[in-house]
Amino acid sequence: MTSRSLSLGIDLGRTWLQACLADQAGRVLRRCRLPSVPWMHLPDVLPHLRRLLRFRTLRRLTLGSTGLWTPKSLAAARRLLRPWADRITAISDVELAHAAAFSGGPGILVIAGTGSIAIARDRRGRWRRAGGWGQLLGDEGSGFWIGRAALRNPLLRRRLRQGPYDDVFLTHGLPPTPESVRIIASLAPRVLRLARTDPQARHIRDEAARHLRALARQAGRSLHWERLIPVCCWGGVFRDRALNVEFQRELGQQHYRILRPRMAADIAAAMLPIDRVSTRG
Repeated sequence: MTSRSLSLGIDLGRTWLQACLADQAGRVLRRCRLPSVPWMHLPDVLPHLRRLLRFRTLRRLTLGSTGLWTPKSLAAARRLLRPWADRITAISDVELAHAAAFSGGPGILVIAGTGSIAIARDRRGRWRRAGGWGQLLGDEGSGFWIGRAALRNPLLRRRLRQGPYDDVFLTHGLPPTPESVRIIASLAPRVLRLARTDPQARHIRDEAARHLRALARQAGRSLHWERLIPVCCWGGVFRDRALNVEFQRELGQQHYRILRPRMAADIAAAMLPIDRVSTRG
């Protein structure tokens, strides 16, 4: 096997960089995970990835990253990575997650992590998105939304003070910064655990599930579907079983079919023809 037959896929999120090296036959050779960096600094990390994954040259490099959405940023990322492979593809992390969830096929992906967004692709290749407007304008049902809703409740705020979250209360009420958003979103798992016994936390959990269901419906509206619409959940908020059940409860009674993700995002980046399934064409 020559190095020119290798493909490198990178899923660059807010917390972790996950990379996968695959060969031309579609076999995963090696994977690794590193702390995340801004996509502009990726050339500084690639020499380290080359040593970890043991490749010299690449046929293809596909990057799915947070912070990549506008044509200008996508073009800049492709130029930055051009020396590293014969073929470069750059897309947003949301589009990469959709490709991973449905193997490039149709479906509605609902993402609920620090923020929230739904992105849908129908059988004709048409796309539609809902949400994803950030903490000031939306992100309903996200980890940040859950943490902020709990902080606004005096009783829950007192209960949350019992944990090591002093920085949350120092930032509460200030304009959101990336660090304060991260801190407030980090409260979500604890709020969801409280929801098992606390009715006010349970109300926040169920309201978050309703918001995420609304995103799924909005993203899928006016697109062309088969009888059952595939829906996939993605992100840390959906790790809470009770929220997941509440999210699926009403959708399951309608024309939706809940699926598990087909593969991890870094594997999808290394193995799928992402440029054919991206909203960027």
